[in-house]
Amino acid sequence: MLDQATRLRELVDEQSGGSPRPRLLTVTSGKGGVGKSTVVLNTALAMSDLGKRVLIVDADANLGNIDVMLGLSPKYRLSHVLRGERDIEDVLLTVNSRLKILPGASGETDYPILNAESQASLMKDICSLEEIFDFIVIDTAAGLTPEIVGFAVNADDVLVVTRPEPTAVMDAYAVIKVISQTKSEVSMNVLFNGARTPAEADEAAEKLQKAVRHFLNIRVPYIGSIPFDSRAAEAAVKQNPVVRRFPTSGASLSFQSLAQRLAYPSFRMQSQEVLYE
Repeated sequence: MLDQATRLRELVDEQSGGSPRPRLLTVTSGKGGVGKSTVVLNTALAMSDLGKRVLIVDADANLGNIDVMLGLSPKYRLSHVLRGERDIEDVLLTVNSRLKILPGASGETDYPILNAESQASLMKDICSLEEIFDFIVIDTAAGLTPEIVGFAVNADDVLVVTRPEPTAVMDAYAVIKVISQTKSEVSMNVLFNGARTPAEADEAAEKLQKAVRHFLNIRVPYIGSIPFDSRAAEAAVKQNPVVRRFPTSGASLSFQSLAQRLAYPSFRMQSQEVLYE
């Protein structure tokens, strides 16, 4: 796995030709249903509002839904790229002037297996796009497949999304463990989504970080939380992201704050990060 990650990184660096390359952010989770794709889409929109040029890659193997969340019906998807039927440029969807998505496949019986070779080829093609992006955000599937771990260990930053429930926290711990043991220097942060109160998120973060410190001997910063917000569910039903439909809601303001932390590392370092000893 580490050899695969090293080769992927070499491909990205080679393709940049010495010019500034996009920053790779992989967003993943252990447990499904924690709102990972909602975090990806709303945070990417907020980053684009900050002037950042962002590409979302919906890499959920055959269960992609970023396009559905936007009410879009793409003619071509990632599966067409993996089968060599279309170039990436033919598949990209424009959300706004600074945000595009590479839509994932959904329910295809002949979905191509994304092995190490095809994953490396995909990353090379993405980084060779003529259009310049500041960030490439990879929205992985939930779980711990080699494909998901490969996207994580190749990233500049990994965001592990979870919820305060014990099962979700334990699955987040498993993700952190596998990624860190595959490549120890990966930069990871954890985000709690759907917290009923800040205290609930803080308590769950404390338990997770204590376990990570004790058993893995590493630090994984707690970058913040997204509060439970009924307006986020309402926005989802309308296929209109909450940062657009309810821009001043609690969830939206939290996504905007998260976007600042991810887009500007210096801002992140100055902001309060909960690091329990």
